[in-house]
Amino acid sequence: MIAWKQSLTAALLISSLSAGVQASPSDLVSHNVPLSSPLYSYIEKFDGLGYMKSIPDGTKPYTRMQMAQWLTEIRIEAAHRPVPAYLAGMKNELERELAPELQILAGGVADTSLALREVRLEFGNYDGNSLRYRRNPDSGPRAGQQPLNNNNNGYRYGRDANVVASALLTGKLDPDVAVALAPRISYDDDRHGDAALTSGYVKTRLNGTAIQVGKDPVFWGHGATGSLILGNNMTPLTSIKVSNLEPYRTNGFFRFLGDMNFTALYSELESNRTRFNQDEVDSPSFVGMRSTFTPQQNFTFGLSFTSMVGGKGKGLSSGDYWDWLIGENADAAADKWNNIAGFDFKVRVPKWNGIQVYGELYGEDQANYMPSKIAERVGVYIPRLSQDGAWDMKVEYANTSSAWYGHQLYTNGYVYKGDIIGDPIGHNASQYYMQLGNYLDKDSKLSLNVNQVKQDRDAPVQQTIKSLWLQYETKLQDRVFLDGQVGMARVSNADFNGGQDETDHFAGISVRWLY
Repeated sequence: MIAWKQSLTAALLISSLSAGVQASPSDLVSHNVPLSSPLYSYIEKFDGLGYMKSIPDGTKPYTRMQMAQWLTEIRIEAAHRPVPAYLAGMKNELERELAPELQILAGGVADTSLALREVRLEFGNYDGNSLRYRRNPDSGPRAGQQPLNNNNNGYRYGRDANVVASALLTGKLDPDVAVALAPRISYDDDRHGDAALTSGYVKTRLNGTAIQVGKDPVFWGHGATGSLILGNNMTPLTSIKVSNLEPYRTNGFFRFLGDMNFTALYSELESNRTRFNQDEVDSPSFVGMRSTFTPQQNFTFGLSFTSMVGGKGKGLSSGDYWDWLIGENADAAADKWNNIAGFDFKVRVPKWNGIQVYGELYGEDQANYMPSKIAERVGVYIPRLSQDGAWDMKVEYANTSSAWYGHQLYTNGYVYKGDIIGDPIGHNASQYYMQLGNYLDKDSKLSLNVNQVKQDRDAPVQQTIKSLWLQYETKLQDRVFLDGQVGMARVSNADFNGGQDETDHFAGISVRWLY
């Protein structure tokens, strides 16, 4: 029997060799849409209501050109059937934001010079503590978490008042070179002033392959609450990333796989991982590969592989590379890598009011033939609870085993700068999540979110976090938007101390100006 990891590796290699062979026009060298952008929710809603033929493959961030191409499909479909007022508002905002790309797709010329695109100002009040993930010092990730604040690019709120200002600048230096810069400055009573780059990269191309150097948040999969393998819970990695500019249709024997996309990235993790833990390894490499396939209009799936590998004093010899690539296990003394691999999928069911089902299944490198140390996610998106789709719902379940995000060599775990690289639920955890949304009018939405996470389930005392929060978004005036959130989280057995319960609160509001 062929090992599952060998099969996955072969598929990734085949797709990588095929992905960049075609030439693509310079116009397709496009900036990434920030993961925080509301354009993602707009696209998801139109997708759920059947206005798009294409199905997004979950390799985020998507580019502005990708979204413009999807918007072209939306416009064609909208011309043939009624568009509710709230959808018309989303369509107008998509057209406004993606106007340069729409103009290029229509054969015109657009102004893509470097300019300020967005400014955001946030005020937040956080009443709570950061929590650890593990009771046993010898297992699980050495990382922290903050209830009501996950998947926020590694940013942590200080206690009480917080002020955060950010901006986005994008443009092209020439038709083949796109640049982006997203600085952030913040102030709170814990750390006082702080400044960081959420994103900063240069992107160019070689024939049909995009080459990006710099940092930008990444999210692989379709999950609403996180990605089990690679997400934006952590500080964005500074990396080299390559991907094909246009979907590649596999010919010959593999033509049944349909449209294919390939992405690979390389980064290096912290050089001071041993600072607080002498058993760690400094400067391990981080490698990620992902291929997605769309064999049918309403079905897409992705194969993904990530690895922490090597590091100071743990360099690979010539005989190690094949074992590393296929995930062959090594004993504790010889171990030089920590691999995660598996797949995710999304299915649209138009005849069931557009319901979408998505999921993930990944294995750690402890299993040689079939993944025994697994993690999974399954979710259902119901885009049309009401006839016009103004009410919708998302329900999701996720689960990780005791092996997840820990490692015998990289004893800090699957962690970068104190945050889990994958899903913020952590190891040996289960999660239940529900979101109920209502579009109040053409410019406003209110959503109720309920979440329960049970962590380190094999520990004598388990940590449980039950969260409830409301989100509100609206358009204040032309090119000015407001987002608000208020919530509470009940933590039972905080930091795995029996009987130590606490309640965290968060209230925040942000105003966003587009230019």
